[in-house]
Amino acid sequence: MNLVNKSIVLIIKTPVLGGAERQALGFADYAQNTLNCKVTIISTHSKICSNEFEEYAQELKLDNIHYRDDYFLKFSKLFSFQNFKNVIKTFLYIFSMIWFVGKFKPFMIIPFLNPPSKLAVLIYKFTGAKYTFWHQLGLDFFREDFLEKIAINKTPLFIANANNGIDEILKTYEVPRDKLYCLPQYASLKFEDQDSSKIREQLKVDSDAIVIGMISHFRKEKLFDLLFDAFQELKVDRKIHLILSGDAKNSNDTNEKYKQLLKKENKSSNKITVLTNKSVSEILNVLDIGVLVSTIEGTPNVVMEYMLYGLPVIATNHIGCKELLNSDELVINNNIEELVLKLNFLIDNPGEAKRIGLNNQKEIQKYSKENYFKKLTSIISQNQLS
Repeated sequence: MNLVNKSIVLIIKTPVLGGAERQALGFADYAQNTLNCKVTIISTHSKICSNEFEEYAQELKLDNIHYRDDYFLKFSKLFSFQNFKNVIKTFLYIFSMIWFVGKFKPFMIIPFLNPPSKLAVLIYKFTGAKYTFWHQLGLDFFREDFLEKIAINKTPLFIANANNGIDEILKTYEVPRDKLYCLPQYASLKFEDQDSSKIREQLKVDSDAIVIGMISHFRKEKLFDLLFDAFQELKVDRKIHLILSGDAKNSNDTNEKYKQLLKKENKSSNKITVLTNKSVSEILNVLDIGVLVSTIEGTPNVVMEYMLYGLPVIATNHIGCKELLNSDELVINNNIEELVLKLNFLIDNPGEAKRIGLNNQKEIQKYSKENYFKKLTSIISQNQLS
């Protein structure tokens, strides 16, 4: 199958710069600027666009983006007046999306996360699209509602970005094994060599400090507090600095978490910076050690980005992290003792930290956009979806 010059519609849930959305924009960038595709992006759940999403889309010169907030796919087998209203509203929404997506004459519809996948599977044949699939990312959960079950049965192919994503599908639904594929994404961020001295000065970080950092959304499954508390226990002779960076505007919960971390920062006597207004590339340019501790992950974008910048990475023992790093040398369980031990090891052994970082930079070359698109088109061609 050849995607060159084709019309592709990407469906995302919300226009914030999370892992799934970063992948969608990266996909659009490669399809539009390398394969000369006509790319349309549709956000189904919100018309409110985050600054980070808007800036990244502008940077990639992606302007064919449509924002909607009328997503409604909900009804059950129950006989009730409310369910009857839900059935009517659902079918009206499906018809409206068939018309809306069909305007772009898609050759393929690519969804990102489960709600967009459900929509894509239900409408793609009626829009004129030849191909779509269920796109399981980051262990997004299943709703197990009546319409989702219908969509699952109609899904021609399932692609997850980590093996535990496939496990999640099989745990919830009986899906033939030959429909399931694991395809880790690519490093969507481009390497930018910026003036780290200037950025350190802006962030009030000492020029000779070892900088430890975690970049993520301030969501409950991202264990910023664990890293914060571990940093407080480090006993080292070197200057060290901790940076916790993420998007606080994703939801009320992320904003509240950001405020909690700011309060802890203000009470701490150690060199800690909690921020939400610096680009990922700027932060990566000043880090010496990258950390991701969390309760769930698929194949995490931020670990790929740490590796791209040649950083040693300490990560929670998730299969997606281990497969990316191709090593369990710095993979830990979520406890403070292990995290302190690994941090002290990297701080005390700069030669080892550099060796691990260079190896990570080499490993991440396997996860290029070119390789991803080759594998994706091969999977679809093998299954002859239509």
